[in-house]
Amino acid sequence: MEVDSSTDASSQEALLQGATELTLGQALRRAAARVPDRPALLSDERVLTWAQLDQEVDRLANLLRAVGFGHGDVIAFLIDKRPEVVTGFLACARIGAVYAPVNFKLHPDHVRDQFETAKVKGVFTEKARDRLLEAVLPLLPDPRKIIYVGPKGRLGDTAYADLERHPATEAADAWRPEPDTVCYLNYTSGTTGRPKGARTTHRNIQENAVATIQGLGFRESDIFLGMFSVFAHPHELFHRSLILGGPFLILDSLSPRVVAEAVERFRVTWMMAVPSFYEMMLDYTAPADGSGPKHDLCDCSSLRVLESGGAFVGAETLLRMEAAFGCTFMPVWGCTEATGVGLANGPDKATRKPGATGRPVPGYRFRVVDEAGRDVPTGEVGELLMRGPAVASLGYLNMPEETDKLFVDGWYHTQDLVTMDQDGFVRFAGRRSEMLKIGGIRVYPLEIERVIKEHPEVRDVVVVRAEERLRGEIARAVVSTVPGSALDAKALQAYCRARLAVYKVPRIVEFWREVPKLANGKIDKQGVLGVPPDAERDERRQGDVG
Repeated sequence: MEVDSSTDASSQEALLQGATELTLGQALRRAAARVPDRPALLSDERVLTWAQLDQEVDRLANLLRAVGFGHGDVIAFLIDKRPEVVTGFLACARIGAVYAPVNFKLHPDHVRDQFETAKVKGVFTEKARDRLLEAVLPLLPDPRKIIYVGPKGRLGDTAYADLERHPATEAADAWRPEPDTVCYLNYTSGTTGRPKGARTTHRNIQENAVATIQGLGFRESDIFLGMFSVFAHPHELFHRSLILGGPFLILDSLSPRVVAEAVERFRVTWMMAVPSFYEMMLDYTAPADGSGPKHDLCDCSSLRVLESGGAFVGAETLLRMEAAFGCTFMPVWGCTEATGVGLANGPDKATRKPGATGRPVPGYRFRVVDEAGRDVPTGEVGELLMRGPAVASLGYLNMPEETDKLFVDGWYHTQDLVTMDQDGFVRFAGRRSEMLKIGGIRVYPLEIERVIKEHPEVRDVVVVRAEERLRGEIARAVVSTVPGSALDAKALQAYCRARLAVYKVPRIVEFWREVPKLANGKIDKQGVLGVPPDAERDERRQGDVG
């Protein structure tokens, strides 16, 4: 698929002027009026133009009103990644309701906690979620406020398809949200405790969209594919495209082959994923330089930018990926509270440094401070603080203690330990909560991970805390290797000793088939810590089940 876009740079810049004063519904209306017949939402199921998307959102908004939802009501979404994620998000925003994505893979007790904390008023769900939904049904003030996407389940009477009975017009008496209205609970992944719902406004989302369009070089003609989970920052599936009126692809698959085929079929130009996913895609992608066999490999030559977040990207990996895909590979950093990407290492060679996480994109300010809140000298490790109009400064829903702890005097305390150089480039040292003390000396797991990742036979790694009776705290490395590797613990430890201080070399090295990941693509460190250390573990051995 190709998009004919005649908008030049000055016209695109004009689209950004005043965009942060628009609600999501107003931005959708503007795109539908300006480019009504241009493709907007792409999927295997169907394709909607901007005019069709606007009309479907209006119908759905009227269905939500008919069911009884209104301004400020929190609506939980327990659905797979499908077009209704986007239409549901925008319909909630249009009537002033609050979209709350729920990680349906969590333990039912955690889902119940999310429902209780958010005071959920109703649910968008699928028949397959009925058993999970039964556990939280008593928490709903009106159990009839359940809307099924696809076939109806046994717990509600309303189906998404019922929107066809409602007009594609905005009700004259509808309450209209303002840019600073909360429209979304953006949940943290819960890697450091209970998932927290950051109260996110229309303006927060639009500010981040404008900042990343300008700072990363996103274009109206870009066909965007976001690979993060449906309950991990779902606004990033479409928020840049919404402002510019460009197409975005909704794809519910984590198969690298399926994704590569979709890139070829839809001619995707811009992807967002974790670094390890791009590594896996290489097995199904024809080499950019035309070398090697092409049989059964996908043509991904339409790609111009691979946006990479959620994990460290070393200089060697960056250059190797650019050579393999023949396009820009751009490491970024963001978080829930930033409403998306806040640092980028790129988009071109003049605006990046190998091995760095990146510099602030427009609109964000960062500081690096010590434990007393004082700015540290250039190059020294401290905690990263940030502020800006995209930061969800309203804090977390119904979590005042967490809000007061992390949002202080207008600055959000990320709890990430970093250094910043004289050019403003940030390099991560690790999470404050994950720092090790080995023999009384501070050790950052990320430093060890960076070294191990540079080994040519290592595909992924995580370093966590372990204990020895005599030594106390030590480093434990869990590693997955490329197919066919015979790398062993002694060889990897020798590799580390040549590049690290002796006390930083992992005392325990385990080889797992895969390093476990959370739904948002980040490494599941709690899942690793839940498995007892075993220096003899090698799941690559025949019959070894770990």
